[in-house]
Amino acid sequence: MPIRSSSLRQQAGLSLIEVLVATVVLSTGLLGLAGLQIAGMKTTHNSYQMQQATWLVHALLENMRANRPAALAEQYNVATPCDTPPPACATGTCSSEDMAKYDLFRLRCGTDVSISTTLINGVLAVNCFDVDPLAAPPPDCKQGVTLNLQWDERNATQQTDFDGNTDGVETFTINLNAIL
Repeated sequence: MPIRSSSLRQQAGLSLIEVLVATVVLSTGLLGLAGLQIAGMKTTHNSYQMQQATWLVHALLENMRANRPAALAEQYNVATPCDTPPPACATGTCSSEDMAKYDLFRLRCGTDVSISTTLINGVLAVNCFDVDPLAAPPPDCKQGVTLNLQWDERNATQQTDFDGNTDGVETFTINLNAIL
């Protein structure tokens, strides 16, 4: 049966349209996969920050338990600036107060894993445990300490943040009450 020339003209360009539709469908799928990859990487990073924050708080608590006289004397309750390093207690002997300053400096300003290198806007507060806030004597570190570590995490996947803002930043806190 002979093929008519009019049917050949009607089918010309049909495969080009099929290729374009397939390209659009494939592109949409690949963009969806890229979005999932970015969301997964963000979640992994936030999980890493939570793990590091937990490790830092527990490392400080162990340092405080190892240097109990300085912890009971509230030497860990002071702010440590990162611009003036304390005496190097890792290589020599030093007082318990110097060791507390060294521990805090390493935790807040160290070059490896520290608050300043790992957490965004990380702030550490160490306070003696206040058994009765209405009582006359001040808080006593013999009762225990409260370690509070706060930092920011990026969370731009939400329209509004968990805190109600739209800045794409969430504030997280680890609060640990422990007895020395």
